[in-house]
Amino acid sequence: MGKIRKSYTPSYKAKVALSAIQEKHTLEELTSKYQISSGQIVRWKKEATDNLKILFERKRDQQLKEKEVIIRDLYEQIGKLKMEYEWLKKK
Repeated sequence: MGKIRKSYTPSYKAKVALSAIQEKHTLEELTSKYQISSGQIVRWKKEATDNLKILFERKRDQQLKEKEVIIRDLYEQIGKLKMEYEWLKKK
């Protein structure tokens, strides 16, 4: 019968990765504290640092999308007002 793999919650993984990123303790201390292999801690740390960039990019992308929507709406309003102005000019 095979070994049952442990599964960890994302919050637990984040806590371990954050501890590894802070580097207040050595890798050996972290492995004994969390009872996880050093390779796993290194993988979670790498994944966390790689994905930090994505977190900030999403925020920037969301802000750009919101600005684009506002600009599009304003151009629509300008177009409508221009048409009304031309119609009133003809009368």
